Amino acid sequence: MRWGRRASAVLVSGAVLLATTPTVASAKSQMGEDKVVLVDAFEGEQELRAWNAQPDPLRQYARAPLCNVNSEYLTPAIGGPCAPPNGTVHVPYCEGDTPVEPLWVRTRPSPTSNEWSLWQMRAGWACPDDLLPTLTEQDLRRLTIEPLEAHRQPAGAEALVNKALIVYANPQHRTFRTSLLDYGIDVDAYPVEYAWDFGDGTTLVTDDPGAPYPAFDVTHTYADELTAHVTMTTTWKGKYRVDDDPDREWRDIPGTAFTTTTFEPFDVVELRSRLVS
Repeated sequence: MRWGRRASAVLVSGAVLLATTPTVASAKSQMGEDKVVLVDAFEGEQELRAWNAQPDPLRQYARAPLCNVNSEYLTPAIGGPCAPPNGTVHVPYCEGDTPVEPLWVRTRPSPTSNEWSLWQMRAGWACPDDLLPTLTEQDLRRLTIEPLEAHRQPAGAEALVNKALIVYANPQHRTFRTSLLDYGIDVDAYPVEYAWDFGDGTTLVTDDPGAPYPAFDVTHTYADELTAHVTMTTTWKGKYRVDDDPDREWRDIPGTAFTTTTFEPFDVVELRSRLVS
């Protein structure tokens, strides 16, 4: 699965380090001349969660601000304070949330060694939302969305030529409890559009689910006799919230999903009058 990210950046010695996409930073590792390779904020958070769940004795992670911003080397405020800000590191604006400090990593050659490498930046400044998984259109379509109930009036075995057939749906939400990469997630799917195929070559697309008689919100009039096979295709959108989000904010899922409701076939007949004695 792919995850959407909000872009945030760190400016170091005139170069921009994107914190939300894998990037080769224009700053050097203090271990040598290699350039620093960053991962996006979500990938960095996944590494940190995995390490917290099962610590690797050869590796350590920590979050800390970026210091020495006038240097070509990236240095964290771990084991000591940062120099006073000088405006070259831009912390992202997170719409009222507190920004998340950069993620740093260091390694050692063996579990018993006391010789750790210097801290290297793994992911830059981020907003809390950047650390959460994003539900995609593909994820929405993987959910088993039960088609809506739909009705017609008259509801018997026959309908009449040249008389309005009323159709309508019950626009109920569908709720789901699911998980994504060990994050608990609530999903709310809701109908937004209804495409009617009346089986005589006529289609109608509306955002109105219709209503029963005496309303005539969504109707169709047949011109000829036939056996009608009517379907209604519902377009769904969705929103979701992640358990790990302290704000428990509902977020829109991009894209749509579809379900189809099929009516039992019925005969459209012409009502003919007959003279009787």
